Amino acid sequence: MKVTFLGCGDGFSVEQGHNSALLTFADTNLCIDFPETNHLGLHQLGMKLNQIEHIFITHLHEDHVNGLQKLALFHRVYPGRMKPKLYVPTGLKDDLWQTLRHGLELTTRGKRAFEDYFDIECVEKEFAVSGVNFELVPTLHVPDMLSYGLLCKPFFYFSGDTRLDESYIRSIADEVQTMYHECHMQDDQLPSHTSLEELLTLPEFIQAKMILMHYVDDYVEADQREKFHQVYKLRLAEPLLEYS
Repeated sequence: MKVTFLGCGDGFSVEQGHNSALLTFADTNLCIDFPETNHLGLHQLGMKLNQIEHIFITHLHEDHVNGLQKLALFHRVYPGRMKPKLYVPTGLKDDLWQTLRHGLELTTRGKRAFEDYFDIECVEKEFAVSGVNFELVPTLHVPDMLSYGLLCKPFFYFSGDTRLDESYIRSIADEVQTMYHECHMQDDQLPSHTSLEELLTLPEFIQAKMILMHYVDDYVEADQREKFHQVYKLRLAEPLLEYS
């Protein structure tokens, strides 16, 4: 399995796109989240929007879903080999459609429904794509908000947006090769995200498995990332770089 970040910036990133990963495996692909900045990332990889076959949505913050409308419209105008399949955690489907419907419902050929654009599967605990199993992991992002990470053993854990859940991280540390974990990388403590200070309290063998994502633009330049890597075992995700 290959993991490529189409963007790895936070919600206010200008230079590196919003956080989203493209997984490629078994002659198919799965995008985790779909911000608008994915269009440029895919273009830089030589891919078109209609080549995206599966999408999973972690939660409904704008910087994680604001590219879905464009993706839906592009697939309708330039159909791919299949309608994109959208995996939506149970409880998010109706609110997601309310977010998207204002640009998708009314067309020159009449009203359209959510299902006209996507093959939708509501998921509660897990789903499978081409024989690969993905387990939903509830995260600690914003109180009373449904938000999820993904566990794909033995390959990875993808945290999505979350505060640090140390007990869960420790419980799966021996079960995955890589942990893609969010870290805002700012000096302030953000109550809905994870800080570098918190991650540095984890055992070093766990830190060595971690690739940090959803961070500020201060680390876009290669020399800034290198300075960070000289000090810490943690690694910063790089846009368009392929991980395995």
